Amino acid sequence: MPLPHDVALLHRATVGPLGPLPWFDAHTHIGQNDPDGVTATAEEILTGLDEAGQERALTFAMHEPNGYREANDVVLAASAASDGRLLPLARIAPGSPGALDEARRCLDAGALGFKLHPRSDAFALTHPDVEAVVALAAERRAPVLFHAGRGIPQLGAAAVGLAERHPDARLILAHAAVSDLGVLAEPATRLPNLYFDTSWWHPSDVLQLFATIPPARILYASDMPYGPGAFSAFAVARSAAAVGLEGDALRSIAGAQLDRVVRGEDPIELGPAPGIAALGPRFLQGERVASYVAIALQLAFHGQDATEALSLARSGAQATDTGEAGALLRVVDGLLERTQAAVAAAPPGEGMDGLLALFGALGAAFLAATPSAGIPDLDA
Repeated sequence: MPLPHDVALLHRATVGPLGPLPWFDAHTHIGQNDPDGVTATAEEILTGLDEAGQERALTFAMHEPNGYREANDVVLAASAASDGRLLPLARIAPGSPGALDEARRCLDAGALGFKLHPRSDAFALTHPDVEAVVALAAERRAPVLFHAGRGIPQLGAAAVGLAERHPDARLILAHAAVSDLGVLAEPATRLPNLYFDTSWWHPSDVLQLFATIPPARILYASDMPYGPGAFSAFAVARSAAAVGLEGDALRSIAGAQLDRVVRGEDPIELGPAPGIAALGPRFLQGERVASYVAIALQLAFHGQDATEALSLARSGAQATDTGEAGALLRVVDGLLERTQAAVAAAPPGEGMDGLLALFGALGAAFLAATPSAGIPDLDA
């Protein structure tokens, strides 16, 4: 799928001025058989990295209802052929026959760690195989990436327990740990082996992650092919700027810390989380825009018409203010207007082809939710 023009503009205007950063994506997928209908080849992931000006990514199999041995071999082979740009994690389904044997086989074949998805592979984090996989990772100071999006009850307490019992394992909670983010700020300050990846789409969740979790625990991630890497880098750069994270903290988030994780090295510490106050005063017009864009995305996820929600988002961007707030909202409205035109020309349906048209609106939501990060020049 081609990179949407507005996503390219947002990336150039926000990420470009930051100069060279060690971008290293913690979360990408390869596969052809996921029941959700989304597919990705290694070549498509590499193209996404190129579009974002990034070098490396962790990658692993998408959901495979018939098991992961063949899918893991595809990931291992693709990684071996990528000149070091793709680094493999083995996908393991606790509770399935031979799960631990598959974990050991993949480590011996070159996997750097594991991906566990309790929702799609239907297991609880209390399953004894989870404990055994994490213990195996701890033997090699290796990462274990957990799906931590919707539909994972009590993931936070289970993940904290695993991190405490296996301090040499590096546990990464994907999707900003939205399943339990609100209760993880304290454990994140005392557990150097508990990390959070940024592969999520809602500005409020990502901003809470950046404001409340220490920067040394945050790892850049895109979730490709479910979102363009260029968009994810824009969202991370914008969110970091909104809470005042720059310099070494931004380098760590972009990829320097993940490099240490995959090498089995101890993390670099970067001080406490900035705190919610770092976001500054509330900007209600921007919040209105972000809330209606979120509704539009949810409708599109389910193959429904997002037109009305986009219209309401534009109503939130109406402004007579001649200052910086008004200028930002006019940029936001321009992105929303172009998204409306794209949706009208090709109404979104189920799958990524329909959703991709809405990434311009999602960019508008991130701009609206982060007024302290300034006004990007999309015409430069």
